[in-house]
Amino acid sequence: MNSNIEIRAIKKIFFVLFVLCVCKVFAYAQSDVYLSLSAIGKRSDIAIETFVSGDRSLETLKASRLLQEIVENDLILSRYFNIIKGDPEVKMTFKNRLVFWDQKGATALLTATVKLEKNMLTIIPKLYDVITGEVIWQHSYSIEVTDYRLLAHEVSDEVVRRFTGEDGIARSKIVFINNSTRFKELYVIDYDGHNLRRLTKDNKLNVLPKWAPSGEQVIYTSYLYDNPDLFSLDLIKNRRSVISKYQGLNAAGAYSPDGERIALTLSRGRFPNLFLINRTGEILRRMTDGTYIDTSPSFAPNGQEIVFISDRPGYPQLYIMNVDGGNIRRLTTNGHCDSPAWSPRGDKIVFTMRQPRGNYDLYVYDLPTSKITKITNNQRNNENPTWSPDGRFVTFASSRSGKSEIYIMAIDGSGTRKLAEIPGSSYSPAWSPVLKRR
Repeated sequence: MNSNIEIRAIKKIFFVLFVLCVCKVFAYAQSDVYLSLSAIGKRSDIAIETFVSGDRSLETLKASRLLQEIVENDLILSRYFNIIKGDPEVKMTFKNRLVFWDQKGATALLTATVKLEKNMLTIIPKLYDVITGEVIWQHSYSIEVTDYRLLAHEVSDEVVRRFTGEDGIARSKIVFINNSTRFKELYVIDYDGHNLRRLTKDNKLNVLPKWAPSGEQVIYTSYLYDNPDLFSLDLIKNRRSVISKYQGLNAAGAYSPDGERIALTLSRGRFPNLFLINRTGEILRRMTDGTYIDTSPSFAPNGQEIVFISDRPGYPQLYIMNVDGGNIRRLTTNGHCDSPAWSPRGDKIVFTMRQPRGNYDLYVYDLPTSKITKITNNQRNNENPTWSPDGRFVTFASSRSGKSEIYIMAIDGSGTRKLAEIPGSSYSPAWSPVLKRR
């Protein structure tokens, strides 16, 4: 197998406010009002007033500014919002403040009060409908001050949920491989490029990490014991264990959506084929059996099908099969394919493909229409894409800067951003589910 496989409105939006539940009460006795969007525009204009310090101390003022900066950045990165700034006069009544924001084009207003007591940080956000002045949502969040970024991410994710009905992705992380120590080790980082943390110190080759659906474990292939074995790293207990250690390849593992099974490539026999194992490594089923290489499995969100790569036509191509190994069919493409990932929404597959004498680019296969869309364009090699939890973005490794680095972009190919400036080269990113506080 090659190394790439291994490591490889109208601007205003009409609001429809309706009460889903009047009996659910928040800490401040406000009814739980949900907001629905009529999607006739791409983004909503939301006003954010300066977060207020509860005690006006220097430390609380600093914390307020940091929290507001993170929330604003989260909402911008979500691509659901345009942020409108420009605080009204201090003595302006609330009613006149709403008029002020309405004249600036805002449809909603976010305010927050921040408090700091000893080592605990509290934020009390409020979201208003600018037209009616009604409180759409408010809540009180507290956390240890060292986790202030998580506090802000919780606020912005809830704002997204109030607008869309779906969880935001600000509490997600990305795991990847980096060689800045001269070895390929696992690292994890927040989706916005902060809180970089090294996970392994093996001084060995580690490749192809993937998240468990719970977000508590990462599986990956490691040469720690001089054989490509499949490991699991428990991020909660900081404990590592071997899942599959058959002689030869134990590679390209991927969890089923229920977290109970893992599809992977094992070289049990002359050719590497796909197998299904449980979480302890017991083989449940041989999924393919032929004189070809099958690898890079990815489950459909319903858990009933798998997309994978096979060289059975003489070069690597996309295939789909049922989880029992039946109903194998090829997805027609015209290049060398690698690293497919099934969208969490179920309707698309992102993958890499190389044309003759070309580089690897990212493509999206739309399953309902069989249409293939190219989303990167000859910017050196772009590899190992995986989806954001909401299916709206992908993260991938690209050598466009002269070394392999991690990037994020929207699924239509727009809004590409480098995840972070990280020493060394980085490979094989995998996006976590939304990680809830424990």
